Amino acid sequence: RPLGALGGYIDLVDHGLRPNRPGFSAFVLLGIVLGGALLANVAGAFSPTWFYSTGLPLKSGWQFAALLVAGFAMGIGARTAGGCTSGHGLCGVSIGSPASAVSTSTFFMTAVALAQAFAWLLGGTS
Repeated sequence: RPLGALGGYIDLVDHGLRPNRPGFSAFVLLGIVLGGALLANVAGAFSPTWFYSTGLPLKSGWQFAALLVAGFAMGIGARTAGGCTSGHGLCGVSIGSPASAVSTSTFFMTAVALAQAFAWLLGGTS
């Protein structure tokens, strides 16, 4: 079974709805989050905030709405694709899954196309 962040999130949600033993993916996801927070805290750079720079010229309320819609779209896309970018790109491709190769190629092509489109729309360089 492929390993990725989405699988950990699904394990945690399932554990919250039906208390059972969380799967390995849940512990991987918790380790990523807690490990990152621990490193930032030890380095003296831990500063939780609700601000996130999207690079788009949006006011904070619109920025929050844009991030909410983007997160929702990413969640639906990850569920529809059968996994997230890390699951398909790191695990699926390495085990030779044709579906993961197609998914990862699609993720990268979409990212490049959107980066080019935003650079063109916002007048930046690509």
